Amino acid sequence: MEFIPAVSPGLEPPHHLAPVVEAIERAEREPVRLVISAPPQHGKSQVVLHALVWSLLRNPRLRHAYVTYATQFARDQMYLAQAIAERAGLELATETLDRWRTPEGGGVLATGIGGPLTGYAVDGMLIVDDYVKNRAEAESATYRERTWRWFTSTALTRVHPQGSVIVVATRWHPDDLAGRLIEGGWTHVNLPAIREDGTPLWPEVRPLEWLNDLRRKIGEYDWAALYMGQPRPKGGAVFREPHYYEPGALPAEGYREATGVDLAYSRRTSADYSVAIRGRYHDGKLYLTEVWRGQVEAREAARVLSTFPEPRYWYTGGQERGIADLMASLGVRIHTIPAGADKFVRAQPAATAWNDGRILVPKNAPWLSPLLSELMAFTGLEDAHDDQVDALAALWDGVARISQRRSVFV
Repeated sequence: MEFIPAVSPGLEPPHHLAPVVEAIERAEREPVRLVISAPPQHGKSQVVLHALVWSLLRNPRLRHAYVTYATQFARDQMYLAQAIAERAGLELATETLDRWRTPEGGGVLATGIGGPLTGYAVDGMLIVDDYVKNRAEAESATYRERTWRWFTSTALTRVHPQGSVIVVATRWHPDDLAGRLIEGGWTHVNLPAIREDGTPLWPEVRPLEWLNDLRRKIGEYDWAALYMGQPRPKGGAVFREPHYYEPGALPAEGYREATGVDLAYSRRTSADYSVAIRGRYHDGKLYLTEVWRGQVEAREAARVLSTFPEPRYWYTGGQERGIADLMASLGVRIHTIPAGADKFVRAQPAATAWNDGRILVPKNAPWLSPLLSELMAFTGLEDAHDDQVDALAALWDGVARISQRRSVFV
């Protein structure tokens, strides 16, 4: 606590992260196996980087390892740590962004998940500081399994009996690295952004009003995982009851109009539908005005889509980009958004806006009942239909995020 502000005068003692500080100090006396979940942008990496310098000043013979989600990011972090080391007067025999060596034989090896640790012994601390880059990685079972295998077969095998392993991370998924370690019996300390008594974890820098506003913007799914350390599994209700607009409340000027699209071609009744959703975006709210849904061939879909306004947005991946090119050859331009995550993750921003009353529907429309039935039933787990969900997600992300940078007002 005293070392951090002494070496970095712009920082205050991180009392809100006391369990992290205590674990690092305890690692001097005994082996530690600990998982600490903490929200993003709350200073945990600053504590960890100072800890590496603090520990080497006290015992320059110890060998530590610093691991984060990617090697390049590990180097970026060690660049920051170098400045801390210089201010603290830590003597290093050799120094790169991947490896520190002290004259006494200790040091730090920095790498990313999947990076090299073979041949390096850890008799100090193995610190894992955020092992996931983004939601797409977190939702990938392949990535989670690769992280687990590297951690168990490579990282843990380099730690000596007297060494410590401290995982300090923002949670993303119930089955992430922290989740598996907790399930395996590791001690776990959770530091939620808002405590049980309703007070913020770091009130001086992340006040309650700011946190509540952020919660509204990112939605409950990401809030529960990233900021409360309680990631939720898929399968629960995503879209709650709708918010309606009166006919006279529909904006008549100063709005942006756009279309969300999800396409599939087959005449089989069991197939997915092609969908187009038209909406007007005004003053932070999206008013849905028309929905088309049908099981048609490409030319018929192109004919219908030509009646819906541009820009048209569609989340695409794989062969779907070829379908977008086909639509273009038929005279229908579609702005494709790379589908970097699954439908459940893509739906979260739209679901947050829907639940918050920023996406509104009319009280009466022939397309309203099928839309509400699909949205209310959507769970992200083998849903019978999710085409309208994906089209709505594309429309919301298009007008609320992308087109804001180049708006065309009616």
